[in-house]
Amino acid sequence: METFKIKSGGFDEIKKQLIIKSVSLLLISISFGIGIVFFNSENKEDVLDILPFMFPIIICALTFGIFNGLKRQKMLFESYQLIFSENNVIRKQVNTPIVNIQFDDIKSIVKNKSGGYTIKGKTAIETILIPAQIENHENLEILFSKIKSIEEFQKLAFDEKYKIPLIVIILGSMATVYVSTNKILVGICAVLCSILLIRSFIEIRKNKNIDLKTKRISYYLLFVLLSVIGVTVMKLTSDFCI
Repeated sequence: METFKIKSGGFDEIKKQLIIKSVSLLLISISFGIGIVFFNSENKEDVLDILPFMFPIIICALTFGIFNGLKRQKMLFESYQLIFSENNVIRKQVNTPIVNIQFDDIKSIVKNKSGGYTIKGKTAIETILIPAQIENHENLEILFSKIKSIEEFQKLAFDEKYKIPLIVIILGSMATVYVSTNKILVGICAVLCSILLIRSFIEIRKNKNIDLKTKRISYYLLFVLLSVIGVTVMKLTSDFCI
């Protein structure tokens, strides 16, 4: 049996990238939230007057959220273990479902552009993601060669490639549902938003590379979905919308 862990200082290599992604997503979400409040307000000047007082609160909340998020991500990242036994490979990580793939069930081992690896089992659920910051790359590749030939980088999966556009589409369609008074537009955006929210929820629940806290937080997507459906029904049955 041989175990591989994250090398010392490995998290520092991805910390900046995590901060940029987190700040970008939070700013997009906050912008859409403020936009919805502004366009739904009867007195827009009141909203503009409140904004200068809201920004310090938003910045503090943003800083606090990113700090806690990084702390949790570091704990998860540094707990990563890749274990090779006689007949299988196991990925263990704190507060994350264990992935156990028999050697005979491994369909492919792909080396990514970042220097990490992806081990694919029989199904999409049985996938092990190995970060580039894993220790002893040479020994790891020797073990891989005994199981299956390493393939070069392939195209990113749809969700990974279009993650940001999908989030923008969800937020945009949600904003349209809350702001628009056009029944046809509200209906179309509600259907699109609902499909993407349900799809995101299912993917998060199925993915064994996502930690348990994130899986629990994913239930908030259902509350958002109910809110979108409720507003849509209200607008489609109201004489206020055209």
